Amino acid sequence: MKIQRLPIPAFFILIYLSVALFAGMTESVAADKAQILRQDSVTKGYAPLAVGDQTIAAAYLPQTLGTARGAILLLHDINEHIDSAAIGLLRRQLPSHGWNTLAIKTIRFSEANEPALADTESAIDETAEPNETEETPEAPPVPEVEEAPAETPATEESETTTEAATSEQIFTTITTAQRIDAALLKLQQEGHENIVLIGQGAGGQLAIKTINETAVPVAALIMINTAELAEGVSITDVTIPTLEILGSLQKDNVKQAILKRQTQMKTEQRANYHLRQITGADHYFSSVPQQLTNQVHGWLYKQLLDEEVKR
Repeated sequence: MKIQRLPIPAFFILIYLSVALFAGMTESVAADKAQILRQDSVTKGYAPLAVGDQTIAAAYLPQTLGTARGAILLLHDINEHIDSAAIGLLRRQLPSHGWNTLAIKTIRFSEANEPALADTESAIDETAEPNETEETPEAPPVPEVEEAPAETPATEESETTTEAATSEQIFTTITTAQRIDAALLKLQQEGHENIVLIGQGAGGQLAIKTINETAVPVAALIMINTAELAEGVSITDVTIPTLEILGSLQKDNVKQAILKRQTQMKTEQRANYHLRQITGADHYFSSVPQQLTNQVHGWLYKQLLDEEVKR
């Protein structure tokens, strides 16, 4: 039997259809894979925290040990988020040791794009996925209001509009202190006896300021790779048990700042101040995650729970 050959145009059409079909299947698989990756990237325990009439980005994980040992509020470094670097590692790993963990969004870059602690922040979409890169939004342009002639009083409508705009501006402003106060109040209302503050980088400085200003009792402070403190903020003002953690791969200015604080506390004869260095650790602690968690839990257990066990 003789096999009939396809005409050349029909042959090329057949090849084109086959390639198009394969490309469509590949695109579909790639889209499904991207969707799966996006679903997997959602921060575990993500639950917006109420601050007045608004909410901020936050993530809460309850302890999984079966024996509650306390609650930890985690404060991230400048321009990072609630699941980054050491903060992300600790908030996910400490629950298995009996600690409830809460991380909140607190710090941004200043308008000049220089690191700074923000006293106030413009409202943003806090419901956005925390793992995505966040950019500081530009302030919306202020509408120009035509001034009425001197002899003509402003209308009631214009006064109402101005008042509404002012109210909206006040409503969208949440200070860093308000964010931290709301988080500490949440932990206190849940009845935790041991509330701990852990701050990485600039978050450590925020933690010191919080201890001096909050009405919520804080049992212990842990600072991770915190550089030199701003004027008016001093480690000697802290009287509760304090641990500083230094990664051996940190920048020299950070190391010098921590060693300076250690000297200050030794001079003050503070027996409840301790410094631990973790070999091979950089800012992210990705190469030694378990060592970081073990240091934090071990120190907290000895400072806050060891005496209770003995009794």
